[in-house]
Amino acid sequence: MPQWLADHDLDCFEYSFGRGVRIQQSTAEGIGAEFTRLGKEISVHAPYFINLATQEEEKAENNHRYIFDSLAALTWFGGKRCVVHPGSPLKLDRGAAMDILMRRLEEVARLKHEYGYDDTYLCLETMGKQAQIGTLDEVIRMCSLDKTFIPCVDFGHLNARDLGVFFTKDDYKRAIDRLLEGVGEEKTNIMHVHFSKIEYSAKGEVRHLTFDDEKYGPPYEPLMEVFAEYKLQPYVICESAGTQTRDASLMRRCYYAVKR
Repeated sequence: MPQWLADHDLDCFEYSFGRGVRIQQSTAEGIGAEFTRLGKEISVHAPYFINLATQEEEKAENNHRYIFDSLAALTWFGGKRCVVHPGSPLKLDRGAAMDILMRRLEEVARLKHEYGYDDTYLCLETMGKQAQIGTLDEVIRMCSLDKTFIPCVDFGHLNARDLGVFFTKDDYKRAIDRLLEGVGEEKTNIMHVHFSKIEYSAKGEVRHLTFDDEKYGPPYEPLMEVFAEYKLQPYVICESAGTQTRDASLMRRCYYAVKR
């Protein structure tokens, strides 16, 4: 993969542990050495089944294990960023679920420093379904808990959960301005970003699409212009459905064209 990135003039890759952290330390270190040799960056995505809003203590302990297993593998890779899905209220009132989630995250922050992961970022992701916890404001609140918690802003998710909100530079600027106000300039500058066009229904995200889609959006070009205008340096991962390399290249070329 690092050679693939080099061959296609790309910069970074996200290794998914979506179905569990299953990698040997020696394997991860070998992969990480190649990323370092070629000057590319690697991040990880923690298991998808994490729910930090759970009321059950046993499940909360499992969540901690999933997160810290992901952070261990991340350090073997030599990476700095671990993306986490916050969770869902299930049968709880959303406010009560958010309070539980914040308490769980406070414990994660404490353990993160206790276990020596101070130099890694936990990237808390905005989510695409309205029933999930993960609005932009909710992620901003999560990131207030610790200096090493930064936003993972999935603009496709935000567009889907609000049934289409990003069309122009001004639309994106409103989100960036909210981040600057909520988490500050430093965290906004280095935020993690996921981007793809996403089909949505009345309840939010349905499925990821490619940049060829002309119905759902959101468009990437105005976002690249805003990144350049605000002089931001985010870590951008393309999540198109099967055309990640091509679409990531389109974003990268667009960004550097307007940056000049």
